[in-house]
Amino acid sequence: MSEPRSDAPSQRPPSRPEDRYGAADPKSGVTGKLVAALLILLVGALLVAGAVTVYRLNATPDITGEVIGVEVVDEELVRVSMTVSRDEPGVAAYCIIRAQDQSKGELGRREVYVPPSENGVLQVDTEIFTSSRAYMADVYGCGDDVPDYLRS
Repeated sequence: MSEPRSDAPSQRPPSRPEDRYGAADPKSGVTGKLVAALLILLVGALLVAGAVTVYRLNATPDITGEVIGVEVVDEELVRVSMTVSRDEPGVAAYCIIRAQDQSKGELGRREVYVPPSENGVLQVDTEIFTSSRAYMADVYGCGDDVPDYLRS
């Protein structure tokens, strides 16, 4: 093997052909950075808009119901008293109430319309027809998206 000679003239690295790659433009780096920054801002804005949309779709006023009294009238009827608490009492709501046996099997259910009121807490009394003798009742849930058939 031969070693490079120290007295040999240094060779100039080959230059790139200008017609193939174009002339070096110092502004092209700035344009690329600007495009990248705009894309990052666009993706960030889309993520924020998506998060706001999900929050608005899932944010509902707090409406809760609690059974305060149950009277088993007979094998087919239960009277239920409950309180409904709302953050916005001026908005109509509805609650689903269930009559259950001792093993918490559902024997009957009823949707109850809760009209707008001035008070945040309202007492509602209703009856549930059952398929056999009930042992207890509970509030399955409440909401403000009242079905049309309950409004009439």
